[in-house]
Amino acid sequence: MTIRKFSAYARRTLALIALAAATPAAHAQTGAATYPDKSVRLVVPFAAGGALDVVGRIVGQKMTDTWGKQIVVDNRLGAGGNIGAEFVAKAPPDGYTLLMSSVTTQAINMSLLTKPPYDFVRDYAAVALVASAPLALVIHTSLPAKSVKEFIAIARAHPGELNYFSSGTGTGTHLAGVIFDQLTGVKTTHVPYKGGAQGLGDLLSGQVQYAMSTIGLVEPHVQTGRLRFLGVGSIKRYTRLPNLPTIAESGVKGYEAEQWYGVVAPTGTPPAIVNKLAAEIKVIVANPEVRERFYSQGIEPVYAGPEEFTGYIKSSVAKYAKVIKTLGLKVD
Repeated sequence: MTIRKFSAYARRTLALIALAAATPAAHAQTGAATYPDKSVRLVVPFAAGGALDVVGRIVGQKMTDTWGKQIVVDNRLGAGGNIGAEFVAKAPPDGYTLLMSSVTTQAINMSLLTKPPYDFVRDYAAVALVASAPLALVIHTSLPAKSVKEFIAIARAHPGELNYFSSGTGTGTHLAGVIFDQLTGVKTTHVPYKGGAQGLGDLLSGQVQYAMSTIGLVEPHVQTGRLRFLGVGSIKRYTRLPNLPTIAESGVKGYEAEQWYGVVAPTGTPPAIVNKLAAEIKVIVANPEVRERFYSQGIEPVYAGPEEFTGYIKSSVAKYAKVIKTLGLKVD
């Protein structure tokens, strides 16, 4: 082969290599440009009616309105959120199956479960943090307690007799009750449900006496006098209920119980699609109508993009790993 022919051959070879290298990126860009061109499944791993479901439906409807493609909310509940979360982890990484994630599925279960069915950091691409919600100690009004201190006194006088509901074993509302018992030295009984809305019915009937609940779920019944707030689990008092003291300032030093909600996709989802989703969610969270709807449900609108949300998930995992190890908690 002559030098001239070799040079021509080399140029063609290099061009083919460059084309092959550029093809995945080009396909990703093309996919992002037309995404979504069909309906998108947004999996909510808890029952309809809870805070996570409410957030998912608000976000999903706004995305449907903007893109003209249906965002289908799919409630796949069970196993403390793990059934829905595992389904998304194993879904094709094409942006058409997303998870409405929470502190339970992305952080708590990482350390709480003996054999987790997925890796809570490795198997997902963080899209965006959407909101947070403090949990509040709420009781049935058949209990005479008017403060956290009085509630603790009643619980100590009746060990194991007070029941509280959660949205499932291993969820944030479950762990909030466990931590409360540990820090106060009381003994209460956990009653798990498949979602907060289901447990609410038994709280209203008095079959369970209290809960560590999202505010939006129970506030309407507090207003009618059927339930009573005693304290809020956030570090600072909740903006919409400034007269409600925090549980920590009520004498339970170090107590904190707050949920967060966000959207994640299966690992391998093209960054261009992740970024397109994140940009749309940022617009949604800033929408005044959406913010007001969040606030009316006891939810704080909070946005963080893919990189920041990834760090937030990792820090939450580390935080709850420390708490769970200290308390010696495990769920099989």
